[in-house]
Amino acid sequence: MHMSRPSRLRAGIAASLCLALGLSLASCARDSEPQDAAAAVSMKSNSASPSAGASKGGNSSPSATLDSDPAPGGDFKETPAEAAQSNGAYLGIEDVRIGSHEGFDRIVFEFTGEGKPGYFIRYEDVPTQQGSGNPINVSGSPKLSIDLRGIGYPFDFNKTDFPSGPVRPEKTKGINEVVGAGTFEGQTQYVVGLKGKKLPFKVFTLSNPTRLVIDFESQ
Repeated sequence: MHMSRPSRLRAGIAASLCLALGLSLASCARDSEPQDAAAAVSMKSNSASPSAGASKGGNSSPSATLDSDPAPGGDFKETPAEAAQSNGAYLGIEDVRIGSHEGFDRIVFEFTGEGKPGYFIRYEDVPTQQGSGNPINVSGSPKLSIDLRGIGYPFDFNKTDFPSGPVRPEKTKGINEVVGAGTFEGQTQYVVGLKGKKLPFKVFTLSNPTRLVIDFESQ
């Protein structure tokens, strides 16, 4: 069927509008995607090749996205934080995720097993490994030591080891590197190396799955 010139003109305009609208919607969709996915790294994804995480910042993937739960009220502080594990707690460490949100960096420890973890978190000049007393090497300063309590041994959870890194996330503002230092008598150690200064932090737990979250204030 022959189309008149005005009809062809209207059809061309309509097609152009549709194309422009489609591009606009695609752009909006990209802009609305969470930015944390690209910034987050997971120790679990690096457990088979720790050196890759240390040298290249770890593997970013949808499974490594940061938990988006908001932090509870309360101030960020530089002073030590400590809490006891729940009665009968016996936990394995499923994953450790590190990344950045607006205004703070976040580390998420995800657990499997029973109960709620305890913790002792503080700044130390020279963190040492429990049992051996050897210094723990981590890139960055100052250093924050994290003792997780109520933890079983990896083989009790059909694991050869808990995620330990090291990982050096590329897009965090304050966190330079995170390393694990092993499990001994119900306690697992991690150390965080920061980028030049102490950062106030906040600690809280989440459920389903059980998680311990440390948020570092960053500007």
